[in-house]
Amino acid sequence: MSEQMDMRTVLSSPGRCLAVLLTSCALLWTSWQIPAWYRLGSADAATLAMLVQLWQQPILVVGLLVVANAVVLYHATLLLALPAAPASLLDRPSYLADFVFWLCIVFHLSSLLLLLLLGGGWLRLNPLAP
Repeated sequence: MSEQMDMRTVLSSPGRCLAVLLTSCALLWTSWQIPAWYRLGSADAATLAMLVQLWQQPILVVGLLVVANAVVLYHATLLLALPAAPASLLDRPSYLADFVFWLCIVFHLSSLLLLLLLGGGWLRLNPLAP
């Protein structure tokens, strides 16, 4: 039982949870930049427009956001929100853990806002427009 609690403590470390959050953000940013990188090396406007239409279609963007939110939720937010043991809430000074937890909450809320803006039609997916 003690070994299981130690593993939970390692998994819920603020550094590991921050790494999960930063990795998710980096992968989302990278996936958004792929058409722009193609534009740097190509002069073919038709192929670029087709790539943007394929790569940044709303269902794919929504799917990536949902997957990123699920990963951050299960591998960072919940691990920081739920204690490993009831007594662990009294044991640790948790400033760093609290900060990373609130960063995760900001990530979830900003993703929700982005999804609402996309769904409401207030935000258009056209990164190559002048």
